[in-house]
Amino acid sequence: MSGDECVALPNQMAMSFNKKLKNLVMELSSKLAGSRFVYADVYRIVADLIQNYQSFGFENYNSACCSVAGRFGGMIPCGPKSRVCPNRDKYIFWDPYHPSDAANVLIAKRLLNGDKKDIFPVNIQKLFKS
Repeated sequence: MSGDECVALPNQMAMSFNKKLKNLVMELSSKLAGSRFVYADVYRIVADLIQNYQSFGFENYNSACCSVAGRFGGMIPCGPKSRVCPNRDKYIFWDPYHPSDAANVLIAKRLLNGDKKDIFPVNIQKLFKS
């Protein structure tokens, strides 16, 4: 792993949790008649933004827009002594943990209209119409 990649263990834990969560959503849907549940794979969406950041209009995929310390601004959460990037729309991450507003807009659009890889079994628009 190079110095600009995400940490492997937290990513493995998130993927394991998401797999179990998706199974739980399917189980709840089958057991609770009249209820509708959806599983939103925001991890997958953010991973896609990171891998294809330039095609989404981002200039930066591995640094926090609002940062205090650390090579990529990921050591300490955003606070009063933080540096803020000049153009927030060009960063995927606002701080070490949270997507930027620009990334959140793309995430929301994919949850509204996405396919089953993004949100399962139906997207929010189809859920609303059902």
